[in-house]
Amino acid sequence: MALQGWPSIVYANITDPEIPSVAPQQSCHVSTFQAPVIPGVSILSMSAEERHEFTLHPPRSAAAATTSINFCDVKIHLTHPGTNDDVLVEVWLPLEDWNGRFQATGGGGYATGIFDLALGPAITTGYAAASTDGGHDEGFASIEWALNEDHSINWNLLHNFAAKSLADMILVGKSITEQFYGEAPHHSYWNGCSQGGRQGFAIAQKYPDLLDGIAAHAPALSIVSLFVAEFWPQLVMKESDTFLSNCELQVFESKELDECDTLDGAVDGVIEDPSVCKFDPAILVGQKTRCDEGKVEVTKGMANVFRKIREGPKTPFGEQVWHGLTYGTPTQFLANITTTPDGARIQNPFQISSFGFRNLLLKDRSFDLSILTYSDYMALWTQASHQYGWLLDANVPNLDAFRDTGGKLLSWHGMSDPLIPYQNSVRYRESVQMEMGGAGSVNEFYRLFLAPGVGHCNSGVGPVPKDALQQLVDWVEKGEVPERLDAETLDKEGELVTKELCAFPTKSKFMGVGDPKRASSWSCEGEENEEETHDKDTADFLGGLKDKLTQAALGMGLRIG
Repeated sequence: MALQGWPSIVYANITDPEIPSVAPQQSCHVSTFQAPVIPGVSILSMSAEERHEFTLHPPRSAAAATTSINFCDVKIHLTHPGTNDDVLVEVWLPLEDWNGRFQATGGGGYATGIFDLALGPAITTGYAAASTDGGHDEGFASIEWALNEDHSINWNLLHNFAAKSLADMILVGKSITEQFYGEAPHHSYWNGCSQGGRQGFAIAQKYPDLLDGIAAHAPALSIVSLFVAEFWPQLVMKESDTFLSNCELQVFESKELDECDTLDGAVDGVIEDPSVCKFDPAILVGQKTRCDEGKVEVTKGMANVFRKIREGPKTPFGEQVWHGLTYGTPTQFLANITTTPDGARIQNPFQISSFGFRNLLLKDRSFDLSILTYSDYMALWTQASHQYGWLLDANVPNLDAFRDTGGKLLSWHGMSDPLIPYQNSVRYRESVQMEMGGAGSVNEFYRLFLAPGVGHCNSGVGPVPKDALQQLVDWVEKGEVPERLDAETLDKEGELVTKELCAFPTKSKFMGVGDPKRASSWSCEGEENEEETHDKDTADFLGGLKDKLTQAALGMGLRIG
């Protein structure tokens, strides 16, 4: 599974028939561009070259097709005086059929930008587009760039990563686009998933006047809590001295699907609403199965480990501090293990999590995470929130400034996401509702859609939104409110599966007749009082989270910070 995902745009028409395409007014040569003037930024160098027959291999989609494109590739290196950073911004400009729009693209993992993977789909659909490296290496899993050789934190690069370099990229990208085509983009958009989703929300919160629309999917909104939470399955197995193989995990997951797939009335391999699934892994104790290592009998200890992984992190007093992996979500990404040549099973943590622990919290790149105890873990969680949450998280609920500029925000999240729980997106949306007058007011500018069976970004078995960005564009430019998102995928037999994703808080429901692989067999339903119920739950959750963590740490005699 690709950590970065793909931007959720899949080959809409390159040009809007109502808006004529624009041809370049300048040649693709560095001498035709002037250095953009950005407050607090100095331009170090610029280059420009034409690139022809660039081949794009698209993501999983029924509409996917390989495409070749021609464009002007402009690279700008910039710095923030006094920080000694060198930030790359790359802008791709279609040589023909520009649609008059600019698209800023997001990153993935700890990479501020993913360049070709995001820029290719953007210019294929007619956009001028930009990506940035934030001044650090482009590795998805590593955040070693944030730790200096003297074991101090490189706060300048973290500020770049958090949001500063994103604003610079947008301003630079717009300037280069206007110079090349002789006119400014008539609308500008953000498109990103995962880290790119977090970045989109950060722009809405910190730079609300830069963009007209933001498509931000599976967002790592509370990124600090996320990388700590992603270590939870490893800690559970270590503390229990019970390490489950992928085969053993799948025994539980298969039974779980058997128990809960039918609850929605459609047997389609998807648990439509994980919250109604009440699977108890203890029912498998004593059952035998065959794995690579031979016949395996499910033990009580194995069932307890699986249950704790599903439940998620808790304080010593049993209070929930973060979301677990919901029913129907694959567990092997975060509960992965390694078997040594002598047959011993040991931890194999998810790299984004392990790099976060070693570089941001422990400040020791070679630290052996296998020695961490539960008490250590809870103390580090509290430390992470205090030290980095204020900068890296993008969960400020007041979006007044973004709304007042006329901006629109569209987000969707897979309900089987094994890396970023969809509940995090729900909690944030509910916090915005509490801050800004309820669901009705928020729906005017911010919509959230949940995708049953979809994993991280475009992975999983459920139908994926096929053109969320275009639906955002239609909302911004034509006033066509996205009540539902068109989604599709191919099943194991290669058959097309379609669905319309419902706007939160409504949920999709099988109507009991028709083919569950067809969107026409589903409807969107919601309860009138659902908004108040969700908002109260969110207030209880968010209001007590910080106190729970702090009390847990202090109660164990642990130092915070």
